[in-house]
Amino acid sequence: MLYGHTTELAIRAAMYLGLQPPGKLTPVHEIARRTGLPEPYLAKIIRRMAAAGLVRAFRGPGGGVELGRPPDAITLWSLARAVEGPIASTVCVLGLRGCSADNPCPLHEKWAPLRDEMQRILEETTLQSLLLKLRDQVELGEKSWFRIREELQETPAESES
Repeated sequence: MLYGHTTELAIRAAMYLGLQPPGKLTPVHEIARRTGLPEPYLAKIIRRMAAAGLVRAFRGPGGGVELGRPPDAITLWSLARAVEGPIASTVCVLGLRGCSADNPCPLHEKWAPLRDEMQRILEETTLQSLLLKLRDQVELGEKSWFRIREELQETPAESES
């Protein structure tokens, strides 16, 4: 697949940070508690996101994490690449080695267009677009999102146009 569980956790953490007021530093333990993510694993994810410039992390008293870019400048693709490393756009859906256009697996012809479309979607989807949809769902009373909904009700994301 194009990304794994680590990317899902990075997206959730980034969404939480995107809901915070600009300049607010949020400790990793608070992000973990409010999103239901495992703190030790989240700390590793935050380090990878910081190395990619997607978040800024500060140690010590009063330290914490904040987004390193505006939410409209962070794509899901950039989050996936930051935490998963280079993502092979030619990964075989069956996990077979050597699968390519020249040596296709049984699902290659069906998988390749889907894989390319998924990558395009991740490249075009920004954190801001997710935050706006989350905000709309909360306003409509939708209960499909995880614990981050509580945070949204406390500090709504600013919508930038």
